[in-house]
Amino acid sequence: MKITKYVIMALILSIALPVWADEEEEDVVKVVYQCDFPQPKRIHLMLNTLNNAIEYYNKNLIQYEIDVVALGPCLQYLMKDFKGTGFAKKPYLKKGGPTGAGTAARFKNLQLTGGDNIKFFACQNTMKKKKVKKEQLSDFVKVTPAGVIKVIDLQREGYAYIKIM
Repeated sequence: MKITKYVIMALILSIALPVWADEEEEDVVKVVYQCDFPQPKRIHLMLNTLNNAIEYYNKNLIQYEIDVVALGPCLQYLMKDFKGTGFAKKPYLKKGGPTGAGTAARFKNLQLTGGDNIKFFACQNTMKKKKVKKEQLSDFVKVTPAGVIKVIDLQREGYAYIKIM
């Protein structure tokens, strides 16, 4: 009789565990930021909101995934080398902003603070148009074939859409 109870309990657990796992996956906060603007003030505002979100989720032990998709003029903020590209090196990459360290340091800091929970994507279409090679991007940046399609796909996967105006 005891064996039957254990078999029944094992059967119930084997059915319930995948359901619990699915519920846990749904509890992950998913956010996509579309960055397609060049203005340093907007970039710093975006970086502030990203930093606030990461600090909040880390402090409250909330699982999250944040993806930042850079296309058009925003791509320059994720670059480390501008030689031969359609972008001119901008002084705000190394200076300015609330900490005075510029945007490059702030992007890298977000990547370090967020770890695997934050990803940065560069639009390959923009890269082709502006003659940017993969090795000219910051080391933590991944390439996606089309930035706008990446944003659309993430929204279809349930990501909340954020764009700084």
